[in-house]
Amino acid sequence: MDSLAPGDIVFNYADSHIRAISEVLSPARRASKPYKNLAANTWGEAGREVSLRMHPLDSPLHLKEIPLELRKAWKQKGSPFNKNGGINQAYLLELPTEAGCWIMDHLGLATTPNNVPIDPAPAKDSDENEELFIIVGPDGQVTTAHRPEHARLKSFLFGQRPVNGCALCGKELPTSLLVASHIKKRSHCDSHERGDLHIVMAACALGCDAVYERGYITVDTHGLVQQGPRAPETHHLQSYINDLVGRQVTAHTPRTAKYFEWHRDWHRQQLTRSSQR
Repeated sequence: MDSLAPGDIVFNYADSHIRAISEVLSPARRASKPYKNLAANTWGEAGREVSLRMHPLDSPLHLKEIPLELRKAWKQKGSPFNKNGGINQAYLLELPTEAGCWIMDHLGLATTPNNVPIDPAPAKDSDENEELFIIVGPDGQVTTAHRPEHARLKSFLFGQRPVNGCALCGKELPTSLLVASHIKKRSHCDSHERGDLHIVMAACALGCDAVYERGYITVDTHGLVQQGPRAPETHHLQSYINDLVGRQVTAHTPRTAKYFEWHRDWHRQQLTRSSQR
């Protein structure tokens, strides 16, 4: 913990998922145990603490979405990954820089100095609306920054309405259960596409966002949900997909059709590459 410095990134991991990205705000300092109900024989009264600003992910990243060969390659002393590509159980572990950059890029939260957003910085009292991302320089130097893009996209989709509809299943749900889901993966968008408010659709966190993001479903040229190239692993997942197939996607318009086409083609290519390995 003493090696943490302001600007460092912490990946918050629980139940087989990376669920949030946090930015370190201050160096470690001495502090007393924050929760008195913690077992005295497990946690001492004196310790250290670090201030973080947490950015929860709309779509948590499952461990299995990080390729096994990469997890094995990233194994080193003090790493969160073991020799089998699984997770070492510990409170705080150091992730190799290349691993952190891969994860941030996979989440669409990495860019280069030439592609840094030019949006003005949000007000200091609006931290919850900022999106944390990293800038990777040509020399591999990594710095952290913030952008208000995500807040604009959510405002475009949801406004101040407490209830909105999922573009895929059509269910009306509390806005807190909907995410601004990129129709085309953000990490593959150019600067113009990232500035297009129509690059996102409202998708529910109850399953629709995940099955679309992972290629279990696609949207055809008529705006109808079709079973995607990725085969469902369980009967319950197939049943969920069956309930979506044939539905008209409200976010499919002449303006968004090209993004849905990219999504179809990309997942087909991924399947082809996997079958050739």
